[in-house]
Amino acid sequence: MRFFSFLSVFLLPLQFLLAQNEVITLTNPSFEGIAHAGGVGKSLPEGWYDCGFPMESPPDVHPMPDGGTFRVTQAASDGETYLGLVVRDNDTWEMVSQRLSSPLKTGSFYSFSIDLCRASNYMSMSRLSGKPVNYTTPISLRIWGGIGYCNRSEMLAVSELITDSKWKRYDFTLSPSKDFDYIVLEAYYKTPTPTPYNGNLLMDNASGIVEE
Repeated sequence: MRFFSFLSVFLLPLQFLLAQNEVITLTNPSFEGIAHAGGVGKSLPEGWYDCGFPMESPPDVHPMPDGGTFRVTQAASDGETYLGLVVRDNDTWEMVSQRLSSPLKTGSFYSFSIDLCRASNYMSMSRLSGKPVNYTTPISLRIWGGIGYCNRSEMLAVSELITDSKWKRYDFTLSPSKDFDYIVLEAYYKTPTPTPYNGNLLMDNASGIVEE
């Protein structure tokens, strides 16, 4: 009898641990790094990989002193820095990727959250006119599952257009139809998009990906 009592006490914590939902972690989910404008030789925050177009600059790490040339002065929602993604009037846009700590599994449901907002100032050169313009037209965040860095096999979620200039928490449910080891966070235009335009969104404080 004592043996079974001991066994029950031992197994209960084990059963509790096994019942916990799996959490897939991201490396550097708050995009902590050295603030700088994206450019040749400039790296993204640790853990993140640039998936942008050839001959285009990678995403920018904010906030820079006095907003930098972009005039982006928004304080981080978590930590010290965050990532700014843009879409451009030459039909190119920015996206980042990383390998997950464990794969998203076919047929499972996951919750994921991230802080997003739109910078009211994001001054940069127009790729078409060669003149400085304000990249402030609202855009969306698209979340992809993939089988390699920058691979966009399946769109798992898309946000509404990000219009607020204050940080807002966005919650998503991801339900992959295949197993995916990688995630891609992509800035994209309002759809349908008859004409590409210049816009931005800011990202900070991503959560783990929690199996429901």
